[in-house]
Amino acid sequence: MIKDVAIKERLAALVAESSDGAITVEEAMATTVPLTALGLTSIGQLRLVDAIESEFGVEVDLSEEGLELLDDLDRLAGHLAGR
Repeated sequence: MIKDVAIKERLAALVAESSDGAITVEEAMATTVPLTALGLTSIGQLRLVDAIESEFGVEVDLSEEGLELLDDLDRLAGHLAGR
């Protein structure tokens, strides 16, 4: 559980960087809606994919299912913690 929280905190920072600050770390951590509903654009998503792949050494699936996972930090953190 602690690992999931640490990963989620890092992902929230990556979201803030990828969105050029349009979404703050605090907003990303607290949201109960998809990141795209907060304003994460398609360009921001691609930046986030690049950042996740570099940071965590994984390949992000760009299928519809993968993009849905990318939109939910709790699920994404759990997925990365379980790999």
